[in-house]
Amino acid sequence: MRLSLSVTAILALTYIVVPSASAEPLVTISCDKPNGVSIAYGASLQERVEAREKNQPEPPPALKEPTKNGYAALPSFFIDSNRKKMTVIWTKPPEDAEARKVDKERDLLTIPPPPATEATVVLFTDDQISAIETDLWSIMTYSFFPKIGTAFIGQQAMQPGTKSVMQIATFAHCQFSWTNPNNDPGKKR
Repeated sequence: MRLSLSVTAILALTYIVVPSASAEPLVTISCDKPNGVSIAYGASLQERVEAREKNQPEPPPALKEPTKNGYAALPSFFIDSNRKKMTVIWTKPPEDAEARKVDKERDLLTIPPPPATEATVVLFTDDQISAIETDLWSIMTYSFFPKIGTAFIGQQAMQPGTKSVMQIATFAHCQFSWTNPNNDPGKKR
């Protein structure tokens, strides 16, 4: 197969001009499903609707009891070699594959996994790596503990359209894969 001169020129320019990201991250962190608790403060949408239906005043904000909570996806994290940026990717677990197949056969709407996001690394030591990710309605905090193979993943958010805020606090078991084994704090002496 022969490529036209213009296609060859574009490919050559792309290779030469476009800066490429580093080939390998400093560390890749793959975690199990994070599980923990959530707590909320405010008046839920359901409480507000029920009050309106009963012609009652809107309920005052209140602290809701903690409830078991977690994430239904598996997170992976890629920290770049300059220890400043982290890419976050959430994927559906393998056990969900059969459910997705059934949904597709039934023409049910399936929600794709969220796009990859970027977080800023704010702490990088042998004992702890922490990063923060922000968006319009929430902040995510990630703290990894390489020596014990775990992560704390937290989220604080305002729930749009409500007068309520929530916080999720979870832990997950993680595997740490260091590009250079000399960087692995578990192997340092």
